Amino acid sequence: MEKTELERLYEQDLQRIKALRLFDDDFLALVFENNIEATELLLNIIFDRNDMKVLKVVKQREIKGVEGHSVRLDILAEDCSYKIYDIEIQRQDKGNLPLRSRYYSSMVDTTLLNKSEDYSRLVPTYVIFFTEKDTFGDGRPLHHYVMKEMESNALLGDERHIMFINGENKNEETALGRLVHDFKCYSAENMYYGVLANRVRYYKEEGGVQSMCKILEDMRNEVAREVESRVTKEVTKKVTREVTKEVTREVTKKVTKETAIQTTIDNFREFGIDEAAIEERIMKKFSLTAEEAREYMLGKSA
Repeated sequence: MEKTELERLYEQDLQRIKALRLFDDDFLALVFENNIEATELLLNIIFDRNDMKVLKVVKQREIKGVEGHSVRLDILAEDCSYKIYDIEIQRQDKGNLPLRSRYYSSMVDTTLLNKSEDYSRLVPTYVIFFTEKDTFGDGRPLHHYVMKEMESNALLGDERHIMFINGENKNEETALGRLVHDFKCYSAENMYYGVLANRVRYYKEEGGVQSMCKILEDMRNEVAREVESRVTKEVTKKVTREVTKEVTREVTKKVTKETAIQTTIDNFREFGIDEAAIEERIMKKFSLTAEEAREYMLGKSA
């Protein structure tokens, strides 16, 4: 019996859930959301301590720039001494990571003072990037940066810290190496730290699976809304640039359809859906022939 579209989507969701790791920022945020114990474990390992206490943890908080670029923080935590920790995942090497960390650090600071409050109320901040690759190429497991004077090497004392955790660290004889190993695991059974494994198992194998499927469904709906918005913007640009006052309704319809098809392909690819499935969907959704669908998959208008 042929499966329905909902059944196929559900099966795809289950496969996507199996493929998630803590090195996926959305999954990391879900696992650590309000998870004081896991966050304390992570910070104690990073700082080689056993006494760090966390007051609160929030996931994926968006900080909007007044006029500039906004950021979405993966995990934001506060410890019992009111120090702030922004924990980020960097999967791919997009370049300019030091500059990105600088921007994230500055955006975190914007949340710490109310209007007219004195700068002395700023607390120490730590922006911590887990990088999937060895960003600096020296094999070191951790890089910790603070502001210093070049001439004397004296600390500036601004209490801003930027750290990078090497995701290619394979030394599982150390606590940090084991933590990195757990971040790269697909299965809870292969993880060292029980507090992480239990939460991962919940979302992958137990009661949290349905919650995960709902999250993925919400993400698809969000993509659909973004597609609609992007289509509108693209159509407006194309009509303005390419079409004269004598443009006909059919021309506008064609531009809209082409933009909608290509945007749909791009968004499905971002979700990791395989090429054959994307081609089949656009054929059905837009009433395309196999040849037309193939042209769009190759980035050409049919």
